[in-house]
Amino acid sequence: MEAPKKLYDTNVIMEGVKSKKKIAGYTTILNLIEFPRGAELELEVLTPSLEDYLLALEIAQTMVERGTPIPAVDVIMAAVALNRNFILVTQDKHFDFIKKEYPLLKVLKEEW
Repeated sequence: MEAPKKLYDTNVIMEGVKSKKKIAGYTTILNLIEFPRGAELELEVLTPSLEDYLLALEIAQTMVERGTPIPAVDVIMAAVALNRNFILVTQDKHFDFIKKEYPLLKVLKEEW
C-alpha cells in the first residue's frame, strides 16, 4: 500500500529549514513564494489547478459565512490537499475550522 502523501504548509517548511530536518513530500508554489528558502528542502512543488482554485473559492466563502475567514494561501492549500487526498502538515490552528466544514480534509499538526 502506498504511503499517504503529505502537503507541507509554510510554517512547517520554515521549521524544516531552520532545523535542517529532512522532510519528504509536497508543497505548493505559493508556499515557496511565501518562503523561498523552502526550495532547500527539495519538496515536490505543485501548482494549484483550476479545480483547486474553484474549491478554494467555495471554502473561502463557507469560512466567511461561518465567521472564520482564512488567509488565501491556506484556503488554497486546503483545496489542494482535498482534491489530491493528501495529508496537510501544518502548525496552524485555523485548518481545524476548515476541517469542521470539510471533514475529508486530513490535517496533521507538526510540532517541532
